[in-house]
Amino acid sequence: MRDNGILATDSVARRINRESFLLLGGTAALLMQVAHPLVAAGVDQHSDFRRAPVPRLLRTVDTTLAIVFGERAEADRAFRRIDRVHAPVRGSAADGRSYRARDPRLLLWVQTTLVLTSLRWYEMVMGPLAAAERESYWDEAKIFAGTLGVTPELLPSTLADLERYERKMLLSEVVPDATAVAVGRDVLRPLGPLPGPVYWANDAVTAGLLPEPLRQAYGLRYGPAERRFHRGVAVAIRMSRPVLPRWISVVPQARRYEAVFGVR
Repeated sequence: MRDNGILATDSVARRINRESFLLLGGTAALLMQVAHPLVAAGVDQHSDFRRAPVPRLLRTVDTTLAIVFGERAEADRAFRRIDRVHAPVRGSAADGRSYRARDPRLLLWVQTTLVLTSLRWYEMVMGPLAAAERESYWDEAKIFAGTLGVTPELLPSTLADLERYERKMLLSEVVPDATAVAVGRDVLRPLGPLPGPVYWANDAVTAGLLPEPLRQAYGLRYGPAERRFHRGVAVAIRMSRPVLPRWISVVPQARRYEAVFGVR
């Protein structure tokens, strides 16, 4: 029997994460993650993001897609790789609070940002999913979260519960401090102080995927021009996607998986 990994062949996660355009939401997800001061402290004190932003981002994406599209052994190796990276990440934030990357509460916040940002951006481009499909996406993500160390009692039961958890966190714990803002600026400007217009397009798409308080914290403008551009990008992707070659529209990990299992 062929090993189709940890998810069903027709899983919603595979349908969503096969799309290359989903990578355009990556900056927003990262900014939401580091908006948590304890996550930001860990990145600031332990990550090589500032020194090598592009290779670091590519490693993260490759590991994530290995979990979604790899055989079970490959997915298990990716989970172990994430855990090894997290193991030494511990310390104290600027306000004196201690943190550790293996903290189930921090892992849940990171998983939340990935799930909700991906789901929102996918639906902006492709249109709304059915309620059952949206629920399945979170159910599948719980597998990842639990394997990484989020304890069952912390996991929101439904997608609506997850969205309520996100709102609660944005009103309480996820309030960027100076370190979070500094790390966020590095996320937004990974190649250094290039002229502002170089980053404008990515800033506009990112701003459209962030809650208003985080836009303000990171100094991202979301006026009429940015709103029009954000909507225009979504429409352009939706219209061009059916005619684009698969090597552009589908991530390599999904292309390999679909070639083996004969699915699209």
